Amino acid sequence: MLPLSLLNAAQNKPMLVELKNGETFNGHLVNCDNFMNITLREVYQTSAEGDRFWKLKECYIRGSTIKYLRVPDTLLDAVKEEQHRAREAGRSARGSHVSGAGPRGRGAPPRGRGAVRGGPIRGARGRGRGM
Repeated sequence: MLPLSLLNAAQNKPMLVELKNGETFNGHLVNCDNFMNITLREVYQTSAEGDRFWKLKECYIRGSTIKYLRVPDTLLDAVKEEQHRAREAGRSARGSHVSGAGPRGRGAPPRGRGAVRGGPIRGARGRGRGM
């Protein structure tokens, strides 16, 4: 399972974020990007020592500072099932063509200049002794 696909599915769901410096953030995911930068709303921040707490309306966390994310187990199961269904649908769609009927199948003529890959090129002598 890809982390970004999991984060995209976790939009508006509660999550816990721990940073590399030990601080934790509990809130609901608002947005994430390809660098795993995330925005949380209704956030409870805890200091690294665990002795201080803050309530924030919204916060932005840079992805490179994140140690780990914790999302609900039900979300993990739902994303796994969705990816499994998508993979099965992709397999059935790819395997539905008749061999040789499509433009690129085993029965299609070779593309390019007609040379066999890795084989000798017609009319060329190569790098051997010149005759």
